[in-house]
Amino acid sequence: MHLSIKISRLSNLLSFAQKTDGHNLIKFDLRKYLSDEKLNLSFYGKSENKIWRQIKKIIGKESAKQIKKSIVSLEPVFASHWRETSKYLLLWKRYFQNNQLLFQQTILEVRKLIGIKHSAVSKIPIYLISDPASNDKEINAWFSWTPKESFIVVEIPLGLKVPNNFFSLGVLAHEFFHLMLRKNKNLFLKIIKVTKENEKLFTKLAEGMPNRIFLEELLISSFIPEGYLSEKYFNTKVVPQTSKPKNLLRWRKFVAFKLYQAAKKYINDTRQIDEKYLKDLIEIIKHNTK
Repeated sequence: MHLSIKISRLSNLLSFAQKTDGHNLIKFDLRKYLSDEKLNLSFYGKSENKIWRQIKKIIGKESAKQIKKSIVSLEPVFASHWRETSKYLLLWKRYFQNNQLLFQQTILEVRKLIGIKHSAVSKIPIYLISDPASNDKEINAWFSWTPKESFIVVEIPLGLKVPNNFFSLGVLAHEFFHLMLRKNKNLFLKIIKVTKENEKLFTKLAEGMPNRIFLEELLISSFIPEGYLSEKYFNTKVVPQTSKPKNLLRWRKFVAFKLYQAAKKYINDTRQIDEKYLKDLIEIIKHNTK
C-alpha cells in the first residue's frame, strides 16, 4: 500500500488567502467566494488548468477571472511564506511515508470492522495544507467524498513539528475510516437508519453538524484515534472519562472510553460493526444526555 501524498502550491495558496488577515484583496470580495464549499473543493484533486475550468463552471467566467487576479496579487506575500512552509510540509510527508507499514496494518483492521475486501487507499489523494491561522498542537483532517472522486485534506498548524509518536497516523486513519464506510452500503444504510430514529437526540447534540456525520464521528472515534485501535497499533492510551461531555471532542473521547471493551472484542474477534454495536453507542449517548 502506497500513500498518495500531495503538496499542492495552489491549494496552500488558497488556504493562505482564506485564513490570513491583513492583506488587501483588491476591491473584489475574494473571501465571499472562498467561503463557498463547492468552490473550495475545486482546489483539490485536479491540475491547475482543470481547477480553473471547474471554478468557471461554478461561478462564471468573469468572477473566476477576478478570483484568479486576486489570488495572483497575493503571490509576493505568499512566496516568502511558501519557502518556509513547503520545507516542513515535506517533513510531514516523510513522516506519513515512513510509517506506511504501520498504517497499512491499521487499515486492514478497519476493513475487517467495516466488512470490505478492498479499500484502494493508494488511489485516495492526501493533500497536506499549512494552516497559518491555527495554534493547535495537533493536525486537523477532513475528507471529501463523491461517487466519482474522493480525497483527504490534512491541515497542519504553521510550524508544527513532526511528532515522535503516532497519533497523527490515527487522525489520518480516522478520515480513511469515513471513506471506507461508504464502501459497505448495508452498514452505511444502518447508520442512516439509526440517525433518523434518533433525530431529536442528535439535533440537540450536533450543533449544526449533519446528524449522520455526528454519529459517524462518534462511531469511528470509538476505534480510532481515541479508541482501542490506536492503543493496539499506535501505543496511545484510552483516557478515562467521567464527566458528561459538552462538545464533539469530549463526546469522541467519552464514547471511546465507554466502548473500550466492546471495541477491543470486535477487533480481536474479527467482528464486523453491526446493529448491536450501534445500539450500544446510542444507549451511551442517551444515558449521558438526561
